[in-house]
Amino acid sequence: MIGSLFVTGPAGTGKSTFCGAFKDWLIQNEYDAIIVNLDPGAEYLPYEPDIDIREFISLNEVMSAYSLGPNGAQIVAADLLLDNIEKIKSKLELYDDYYVIFDTPGQIELFSFRPGSPLLVKSLADKKAMIAFMADSMISQTPSGYVSEKMLFGSVYSRFYVPMMFILNKIDLIGDDKVKEISDWEDNPDLLYDELRNENTDTVKDYFLNIINALKDSEILNKIIPVSSKDSFGFEDVYTDMSDFFQGGEDTDTMYKDD
Repeated sequence: MIGSLFVTGPAGTGKSTFCGAFKDWLIQNEYDAIIVNLDPGAEYLPYEPDIDIREFISLNEVMSAYSLGPNGAQIVAADLLLDNIEKIKSKLELYDDYYVIFDTPGQIELFSFRPGSPLLVKSLADKKAMIAFMADSMISQTPSGYVSEKMLFGSVYSRFYVPMMFILNKIDLIGDDKVKEISDWEDNPDLLYDELRNENTDTVKDYFLNIINALKDSEILNKIIPVSSKDSFGFEDVYTDMSDFFQGGEDTDTMYKDD
């Protein structure tokens, strides 16, 4: 593979729709790309996966074998991904000079917070891995919602410590003015703090100030990529970040590389 993008984020943020639309955009721009579905419990996908974990793991069979309900079976199935790494890798070897998009399970905890997930990413992509965190624009349009999304982004980063991008998805639902306002929060953390205080005057001010400063100092408040899968807006910026890291040389993305 040339490089890979593991797409994660809370349920309902449009991960699978983004994966399908981004693959189409890459192909339209003459870049070879495939999608790997890593969600054993997916009942519907808005694309045809090139590699599908459901070939190897059946949620119904897990429920039957372990006498579990749907939620417990999802957790076991997520952990069973590790048992199928070699099967996935053997299929990936058929796609040499390709970008690989990994569509992770719908519930973020089934991928980002399972013990074996960092090993899964390392085994499948190693140093050719990036993570795209999907943030919901509807939630992020309030200061408190935006801070919560950034904290979740930071928690995912602490689990994997690979290059990450913060994608503000479904911006067609909130409009250009609101996107600019969110971008201003990213560029000016003091403005974000002021807006947070205005949103709720009863917040514990020192607590949120310390959170915002920590996000700023750790470079988690750094950059957002506004995206709409509806019209492929922002996809070029996503590709540029991928290309810069995978093919941009040793000085690219120093946040993630050793000095």
